[in-house]
Amino acid sequence: MDYNRITSLLDKYWECATTIEEERELRHFFSAETLPPELCPYKAWFRTPDAEILPPLGKEFDLKVLQRINREKKRRHLRLFYSFTALVAIIVILLLVLLLTSSFMPENCCV
Repeated sequence: MDYNRITSLLDKYWECATTIEEERELRHFFSAETLPPELCPYKAWFRTPDAEILPPLGKEFDLKVLQRINREKKRRHLRLFYSFTALVAIIVILLLVLLLTSSFMPENCCV
């Protein structure tokens, strides 16, 4: 077995970046009876009986995920609508202020 690969997989595992296949490879490696002494402390970690058991997602998991995605899309659209509405309101207010202040200015202000 390539010990360099196992140590790189261990580094990847501790960074939570391994795939399920890589984790299976680690479990398979640590199921051996003889291991290098520097890797022995990790043996207990990878030999637990529930190491490969993943919790079931349930029947409604996909439905809940899709509902949450749709809610986030609606919120994003509402935020965009509110931002656009605020921008239009600011432009209208600035134009009104500009028109009102320019209408009170005397036409000929030559002294």
